[in-house]
Amino acid sequence: MDNQFKISGWAFTVYGAIVVLAFMFAYYYGVTQYLNVQSIPSGIKLLVSLLFVVNLLAFLCGIYLLKENTVVHKFALPVSIVMLLSFPFGTFVGGLYLWERFKST
Repeated sequence: MDNQFKISGWAFTVYGAIVVLAFMFAYYYGVTQYLNVQSIPSGIKLLVSLLFVVNLLAFLCGIYLLKENTVVHKFALPVSIVMLLSFPFGTFVGGLYLWERFKST
């Protein structure tokens, strides 16, 4: 059987991996090296944490889309909608999934 979400799976996986690695790199070299963690406002900490979780979920959704798991669509749909706000690459990846998802219905 041909996986109709193969392109979306690869897009989610690559985008999620790159962004999660960028977050980890920025955290290690930005926060731990140069900034005092106490000086960052709690709203910024919460926003960065939420963005990290969304991109980690995007990475995991991509892996499970490639494995052709049917339950992953319950998570991939809201993640792709949130990713639409991340212009330009997140918009492309989220829109690609939504297009493939609703093309099949």
